[in-house]
Amino acid sequence: MKSRAEMVTLVQSKVRLLHYAMGTEDAYCGWIARYYDFCNGLPTNLSPEQKAERFLTELAVRQRLSARTQNQAFAALLFLYKQVLGRPLQGIDALRAKQPRRERTSPSREQIRLFRSAVEDTVATPAKLIVDLLYGCGLRVSEPLELRVKDVLWGDGDTGHLLLRGAKGGKDRRVPVPRSCTGALRRQMEFARSVWDWDRTNAPEFGVTLPYALSTKYPRAPFQWQWFWVFPAQSHCVDPRSGKHVRFHLLHDNIQRSVQRAAIKVGLDGLITPHVLRHAYATHSREPIESLRQLLGHSSIETTAGYIHPVVDRASNPLDDLLR
Repeated sequence: MKSRAEMVTLVQSKVRLLHYAMGTEDAYCGWIARYYDFCNGLPTNLSPEQKAERFLTELAVRQRLSARTQNQAFAALLFLYKQVLGRPLQGIDALRAKQPRRERTSPSREQIRLFRSAVEDTVATPAKLIVDLLYGCGLRVSEPLELRVKDVLWGDGDTGHLLLRGAKGGKDRRVPVPRSCTGALRRQMEFARSVWDWDRTNAPEFGVTLPYALSTKYPRAPFQWQWFWVFPAQSHCVDPRSGKHVRFHLLHDNIQRSVQRAAIKVGLDGLITPHVLRHAYATHSREPIESLRQLLGHSSIETTAGYIHPVVDRASNPLDDLLR
């Protein structure tokens, strides 16, 4: 029988072989570790299906985890048995927690205006610019942070586009840069250039991470300006996958903390998060729904429609009619 560490390593290797995201790797490895510990307390004569069902029941009944969390755990188990152990679970595919249908909401324009006034930059984080890109372009929190210099496409005057590579679902998409952000974005790229220059002079062996095996195919690319981050981190770190010292981009935690501090300052704590800014963009946008779908990177127009409430906005009210 393999040890807990050996099983997690097998899962990690298969995840990387299939080019899953780092977040997926962390989630799957975490769930498999928990599942391994749980199975140690079960009778040895149970089938894999019975073990999986008992684990999911534990999460739902005793730990009362949400449907989304239960389904993430279930996806990890399906991956373990099918991709790692080569023995797909039988008769359990239909066992999914039913997720409640939530109404998508977003802050008002006035609340966004108030929140923006409270956002402050720090030495490590140009929070004002990142917040404006999240709201002004409808981005997921990872998307501006993972921008590379070559992904910022300047046009004439104050026009520009962001080319978002390998976004959710592996889909590339292009979004326009708000004109109010072009000056700050150009200044940020000048700052990134100064960091890149410093690295080339003082740490020439430290490059950036590249997707897949591009660093093997193009050995000089990790050290080239075009591949550098628009939002580089303050210091170097060790890449968990290659083990090399690299310059990474700002982490999600940096912008999460900046957004939380600003929200608390104006009494909007719990209402505004980085992802809520994307919701606000979708709700406040004047774009036709098909254009909005493409800008947000949604596969289904039904997903985009969840942010728009035309029936509610146009509905009459019998009380107002009565009192008119």
